[in-house]
Amino acid sequence: MVKHVGIVANVQSSLASESIRELVGWLEKRNVNFCIDTESARCADLPGGLSKIELIKASDLIVVLGGDGTFLSIARMMDGRSIPILGVNLGKLGFLTEFALEEMLPALEKALAGDYTCEDRIMLDVSICREGKNVASYTILNDLVITRNAPARMVDVHVWAGGMFVNKYTADGLIVSTPTGSTAYNLSAGGPIVYPTLNAIIISPICPHTFTNRPVVIPDDQEVELWLAPDHVGEAVASLDGQVGYQLSVRDKITAKRSKDVTRIIQSPYKNYYELLRGKLKWGGNITDDHATR
Repeated sequence: MVKHVGIVANVQSSLASESIRELVGWLEKRNVNFCIDTESARCADLPGGLSKIELIKASDLIVVLGGDGTFLSIARMMDGRSIPILGVNLGKLGFLTEFALEEMLPALEKALAGDYTCEDRIMLDVSICREGKNVASYTILNDLVITRNAPARMVDVHVWAGGMFVNKYTADGLIVSTPTGSTAYNLSAGGPIVYPTLNAIIISPICPHTFTNRPVVIPDDQEVELWLAPDHVGEAVASLDGQVGYQLSVRDKITAKRSKDVTRIIQSPYKNYYELLRGKLKWGGNITDDHATR
């Protein structure tokens, strides 16, 4: 049962302050306990506020007002807590923030009554090892991306999966993605859309030097190892969920494996995954289920 609602918003959105105040007023009228992060409170001219870490610890359900970037940042902070997240889209695309603003309060009312369905999305534990020592660790929801830290250069990456050599990729970059992240950078790079609850990991080169180097989908019980090739020239960088960067050196080993942690997303009762894809990606104009024929 939901006893305490956390509120986190993208304060850069022009809709943020009004949306926060609307949500807070609605919760207060219903005597629902809530907390709000410091930046969001300041944005809406509300007193107090907690750090995002404190907010996560205090919440049974978190409402994210913003886009996928705001959602991803909260998901990475969960630290093993499978707290349901209700994502409300204030941005442009929003695959993770499934609910439109006008759907927020009806959806939250259902959630407070226990009438909601969650979907657990796999995450990846990523570690960077240098000269035999672990120098960085992350848990991500979307993707790990290796790119050159210089213009007009390619990366040379050796890839293993499940202890088996896959390929040496010479490309503008390499993406290791979860099914959730398959509609992010992976999609832009020509990778496949993978249903978000499948137990899979996607390896996609970005503009490979050899055209036949295509994306590969592997089981999520295979650990992926990436090595900057010994003959790699120059610097490269690892990007985590498109929000955190780490400078790489030649012979660094980067591993990505399925995490024991998951991100628990409250599903929209108003649309299924395929409707979401059609709407977000503008497939077939304005075709809806009602217009589909068999």
